[in-house]
Amino acid sequence: MDDGITIRPLRETDAEAVVALYSKAAAVEPRLGPVTLPQWEQFLKLPQNRGGRDFRVAERNGRLVGLAESSLRDQGAHHSRFLKIVVTPEARRRGIGLALLDHVLAIDADADLLVQTLVSRDWPAGMAFVTIFGFAHIGSEIGMKCVEPLQPARTLAAARATIERAGDVTACAAEVARIHNAAYASDAAFRLYSPEEMAQLLSDSEVWVASEDGQMSGFCLTEPEQNSMWIESVAVDPARQGRGLGQLLVYRVLSAHEVSVEHPCWLNVSSRNAPALKIYRRLGFRPQYETCRFGATRGELIASRDSRFH
Repeated sequence: MDDGITIRPLRETDAEAVVALYSKAAAVEPRLGPVTLPQWEQFLKLPQNRGGRDFRVAERNGRLVGLAESSLRDQGAHHSRFLKIVVTPEARRRGIGLALLDHVLAIDADADLLVQTLVSRDWPAGMAFVTIFGFAHIGSEIGMKCVEPLQPARTLAAARATIERAGDVTACAAEVARIHNAAYASDAAFRLYSPEEMAQLLSDSEVWVASEDGQMSGFCLTEPEQNSMWIESVAVDPARQGRGLGQLLVYRVLSAHEVSVEHPCWLNVSSRNAPALKIYRRLGFRPQYETCRFGATRGELIASRDSRFH
C-alpha cells in the first residue's frame, strides 16, 4: 500500500468528504451513487450502523480516498458483518481496498462470522475484488420498477382488511418489529429489530399498515422522492400470508402515490424470494438490474488474504 495512506475510524467531520468520494466513484461506477449529505446522515442513523462506529476511512495527506462501511447485524441465531468498500478512482490499485478490509476484519474475533457484501454486476472493480478474496455468490437483489400498477384480484380475506397510512409511527413500532422479525427471519440480509430500534428506523419513513379485526397484519415502508418513490420493506405476518393481503397493501400504496411513467416506484427483492418476485410481477413491477450478494466467513477471508498477499 502507498506509504502515505493511513486508515482510521470514521469521524462526524468526514461527512462532506464522504459525499465527495461517492460523487467521484459514481462518475465511473454509476451504481455506487451519488449520495447527498442528508442521505449520508440518515444512513448513519440506522440502528445497525450505530453512527458509523465500525466504519473505516483511508486518508492521504488529509484527504479521504477510501471508505469501508461496516455493520454487525444481529440475525437472531447468529451475527453477520455487512461490508462495502469504496475507493476514489484515481487511488485504486494501490492496496487501499485491501488495507480497509484488513482493518474491518480486525474488529471481530470469531473466525466463523459471516461477512456479506453487495456488488452490482455493472461494477467491474467490485466484482474483481470479491473474486480475488474468494467470496461466494449467495444470492442477488433484483431491482424492480413499476410505472403502471396492475390491480390484483380481490380476495375475501384482503377485502376484510383496513389499509391506511399510520399517523403515529411510534405507536405501531412494536408490531412492525414483530412482523418484520417473523417474516424476514430466513432472509440473508435479515436484521433483528427491537421495538425501540424499529421506532428509530420508522422516524424517517412513511408507514402503511394493513389491519384485520383491530390487529396489524402487515406493513409497507416507503420513501417518497421528488420524481419517484421507493418501497423499502413490505411484510405480512406469516400466519396471515397467502391470502392476497400483501398484494392489496402494495397496490393501495402505489395508487396513493399515483405511480406512473413520470413518477415510477422502485424496490429491491431477493432473488431467493420466489413468492415476492411473483407478487411484484403481478402488480406490474419489472426487473431492471441485479446486485449480487456475496458471503464468506471471516476465517476464509483472512486465509485467502494471507495466501495471496504474503
